[in-house]
Amino acid sequence: MESVANLNPALEPVGWLNRLRVWFRQERTADSAAVPGWAHAVLWLYLLGVDAFVLYAQSLNPKMPAPHWAPWLGRTVVIDVLGAGLFYLNWRILIPRTLGQGRVGRYSLGALLLVSLYELLRFFSNRLLPLQATSPMRGEELPRLLLQYTLAALFLLFLSSALCVTRDYLRAQRHRRELERQQLLTELTALKMQVNPHFLFNTLNNIYSLASQKSDRAPEAVLRLSEIMRYMLYESSADTVPLAKELQHLRSFLELQRLRLPATGPAAIVFDTVGLGESPSWPIAPMLLQPLVENAFKHGDLTARPVVRMRLEQPESGALHFVVDNAVAPAGSRPPAGLEPSGGVGLVNLRRRLELLYPGRHQLVISATPEHYRAVLTLWPG
Repeated sequence: MESVANLNPALEPVGWLNRLRVWFRQERTADSAAVPGWAHAVLWLYLLGVDAFVLYAQSLNPKMPAPHWAPWLGRTVVIDVLGAGLFYLNWRILIPRTLGQGRVGRYSLGALLLVSLYELLRFFSNRLLPLQATSPMRGEELPRLLLQYTLAALFLLFLSSALCVTRDYLRAQRHRRELERQQLLTELTALKMQVNPHFLFNTLNNIYSLASQKSDRAPEAVLRLSEIMRYMLYESSADTVPLAKELQHLRSFLELQRLRLPATGPAAIVFDTVGLGESPSWPIAPMLLQPLVENAFKHGDLTARPVVRMRLEQPESGALHFVVDNAVAPAGSRPPAGLEPSGGVGLVNLRRRLELLYPGRHQLVISATPEHYRAVLTLWPG
């Protein structure tokens, strides 16, 4: 089946124009991301100013007759237009189609043709726009003008090549950063997916333990778990959440753990907050504090009072300090049902998330003795 272009030859030029327009738009978008448009404007305004200064300096020479300003200005504009043509032909077409593909010989030939064309057009512009009607170009001026035009062309080639290399370097850097960002997002997503099953595994074991004991607290434990799962489903996908939401989630988690402890006696869980206000809005990664608390219950002595003591404070410096203290279960004692060690996934996961989310802005210090365990997490604002 023939294509529309073959059935309608008259449409071919339109198709080529469309492709050229699309290509130019793509190149312009890519260039503007690396070398902004204002940089091009500054460059050509500078070169135009240099030409204007040369014009003014030559007009001060007493050996030269007073120039006609119209031809001088016309020639200056022509020089800049020819220079822009050489500059952008080298930048947009010659370099990408030759050096960009490793064809150094073709680039050298193309550059030679561009320089020759530039010199030829400069000579024609001199003929068409003489500065003095009574002083045509003399033969002895030809070598000097040829050298002048060649140096100008080589300067423009060097400048456009340098900017082209800079553009390609910035493109490569931007592409590398984008790849790194995508890799970080992928790893963070994997870490989040790892946290949820790890927590759910421990919690379901806790609820199973309550159910096997026919405890009246089992229904409330299921209700607390549903609140936590709702937070995981709707909030944990965000990069950050207000600290108030993270605190609400942490309190739900603590209430779930409290159900496993005796209801009588001194307080088993102590949680103090200092300097946070009623509704702290400090942005924090979701489920960042829970692994430290979960680890305290996993290895803590549930007969001690309190089992876990926590303190979350925000001093005037703006940093966030979270401290978790707990007594360690006696050596050789079996962890409670549902809290058997699971390979230390929680803390390993937490350390990696901190490295990715708070590079250079966090400190996690864990000190452990046979009787005591303490974790201190400090986060600094970005």
